[in-house]
Amino acid sequence: MKAIKKIVSIALLTATVWVSNAFAHSSALEPKHGGVVKEAHDMIFELVRQEKSVSLYISDHGEDYPATELVAHVVVLAGKEKSEASFIPTGGNKMVADISINDGAKVLVRVSQGDHHPITIRYSF
Repeated sequence: MKAIKKIVSIALLTATVWVSNAFAHSSALEPKHGGVVKEAHDMIFELVRQEKSVSLYISDHGEDYPATELVAHVVVLAGKEKSEASFIPTGGNKMVADISINDGAKVLVRVSQGDHHPITIRYSF
């Protein structure tokens, strides 16, 4: 009987930890700036469309990640047309690129830092 109680206790503890991690993780994927949020390599990338530009917000484990440490580039594929632009850090965890993203476009954002391999994030609008 003691063994069964021990197994049930361990199972309940494991389930509690797993569920709390799942909830904490999903809340990080909620947009904070009205954009589309994607996760890649344990980092969160939120892409926000404006009329003539696009903003990228970066966070790592819930903390703002300094955009000045990154180099980022965006490619917009709309039908047979392809547009490209570089992101410019504007302070904090925000970067801005002068490019428009229309409905129906596919977007690739490539982010790199120093000698680390680049991360590619895909978006659809």
